[in-house]
Amino acid sequence: MTASTTAARLLLEQHGFVPTADGASYRPRDGLDERGLLGAVTAAEAQAYAHGLSARVHLGIPTPADIPASARRRSAAATSPRTTPSARRRTR
Repeated sequence: MTASTTAARLLLEQHGFVPTADGASYRPRDGLDERGLLGAVTAAEAQAYAHGLSARVHLGIPTPADIPASARRRSAAATSPRTTPSARRRTR
């Protein structure tokens, strides 16, 4: 995480984020599991918005836009014709 203002830096530190050795960014404190990290990020983001600070969270998880497009193949189910049409039901 990075912070461009003093208020943002203080906010991250309040939520347990620690400055990296170079001081340019922040990392989560040691010992946080996935749930704890999610809670810290969510709380910091909510507080940032409450104080009028913009926040962007990047989790490093590829999104569909990050996955290169490949040639589309039709599946076997899509290429086989329907053998029997479905029967219409009568209503009484």
